[in-house]
Amino acid sequence: IFVPDPTWGNHHKIFAECGLEVHTYRYYDRSTNRLNLDGMLEDFENAPDGSIILMHACAHNPTGCDPTDEQWDQLLKIVEDKGHLIFFDSA
Repeated sequence: IFVPDPTWGNHHKIFAECGLEVHTYRYYDRSTNRLNLDGMLEDFENAPDGSIILMHACAHNPTGCDPTDEQWDQLLKIVEDKGHLIFFDSA
């Protein structure tokens, strides 16, 4: 499973305890305090086909930074092309 960087520390432990290999994808650019869209697109593209990708439904925790509608469209195009499965955290 691929989890965003940053994400809650318990995500790594929960998924590892479930027997999943945990990887991260670039989500937030701390230098600009904005979404790292280019990094996300590259990481989604480079993830093996059919990967599980954890995303926050809204108000990404802990950054509060969400993709715009246009950015969601770009991300979802890769998800569909690669057959990825999005697992939403909506806590």
